[in-house]
Amino acid sequence: MAFENIAPADNRRGAPAAALETAWLLGHAAIVILLLTISPLALVDLDWHYYDTGGTFLDKLHPATLIAFALVLLPVVTARNPLSAAIEFVARNVKLMPFVFATIFTMVYAAQLFGHSFTIFIETFIGAVAMFVLFSNLDENTRRKLALLLHLLLFVNAVLAFYEVFTGFRLTPLVVNGEELLDEPRATALLGHPLSNALVAGCYATVLALGGGKDLPQLLRTPLLFVALASLVPFGGRAATATCLLTLLMIGAGVGARILRGQRFNRGNLIAALFMFPVCAIGLVTAFEFGWLDTLLDRLVDDEGSAGTRIVMFELFNHFTLSELFWGTNPQELMTWVRLYGLEYGIESFLVAFILHYGIFTAIVFMPNLFYFLYLLVRATGTRKTWFPVFYFFVVALASVSLSSKSPILSIIVVLLLTLMRKYKPARA
Repeated sequence: MAFENIAPADNRRGAPAAALETAWLLGHAAIVILLLTISPLALVDLDWHYYDTGGTFLDKLHPATLIAFALVLLPVVTARNPLSAAIEFVARNVKLMPFVFATIFTMVYAAQLFGHSFTIFIETFIGAVAMFVLFSNLDENTRRKLALLLHLLLFVNAVLAFYEVFTGFRLTPLVVNGEELLDEPRATALLGHPLSNALVAGCYATVLALGGGKDLPQLLRTPLLFVALASLVPFGGRAATATCLLTLLMIGAGVGARILRGQRFNRGNLIAALFMFPVCAIGLVTAFEFGWLDTLLDRLVDDEGSAGTRIVMFELFNHFTLSELFWGTNPQELMTWVRLYGLEYGIESFLVAFILHYGIFTAIVFMPNLFYFLYLLVRATGTRKTWFPVFYFFVVALASVSLSSKSPILSIIVVLLLTLMRKYKPARA
């Protein structure tokens, strides 16, 4: 949707329409570029006070999130009557209000009672709502351009991952708890943390398998799918890889069943897949023979206790009363037990971490509204097939820190799905 449809001309202060339209479109492109090139780890390396103390409130948010908030407010601040424009904005997006209110309630509850940082909720969840508002109100031509930009950046991210593993070069230092991991074999690429890269790469592969490459030439779609799948190896996300393969099997089973019922299928995709399978097999054998996969295979055998943390974390529940688990635990006491159990990488489950930090009560309020937001995301794309990447995302999130820490990962998924999983409308000549 163009900017004039967001902010009607009869309610503007007289700002030039062309300037506002340009700012609107460039802002969306800037969001995509920043989300996929400037990771939280890169911000830390650039002395942006994203995680640590110090700095201003703006330092605690990702630049893409700041631009998204500015664009959301742009139709309001440029209106002759900002109050009526704000009311109209809320009325247009009233379906998002339950999730917004649930997030604000949890944020205030956690900040006032336990002293938790409220910027986690603003960055991770309110930022995703802003992305939903912005990227679900775009015209087809703009979405197509942003889709091509997404494809390019995700391809570059995958290529950079292979380059890092093969050469030992690392674009972004991997820092955990203030300490740089120098012996970490996994790639950080553009999205920083290997698990964030793996989550996005797997989601992208799932989207391509569902036809999300509609803006690309037919010749490029299947190769890009295999590149995205192959990039899961240098990123080393085992949960992401297993869940992605499971999701692709589910998609393949559905396609196979429809073909058996007589539905037509794209022969070009079949030929491209049959060609890419042996190419990928040769590539894997070559990489194995030259020892490029040794460090990654070693990590599959010895994960340095990562899998064990997903079992040990359940022991934390034994150290709190039912009342504490229901209303929320003492942050200092929880972190003490986390350190005693050697959970250096944190509680590697979004749901478990959420309950332990904020309590069962807030989980009862927040989780149904999070599911509702994901439901709205699927509806906004216009196709029920979007449930597959949403399923993939949520399962991987359950097996990682993901949404339990400050991160733009949910915003990336929202932008990815709203842009690539939209109903395709061929552009007019």
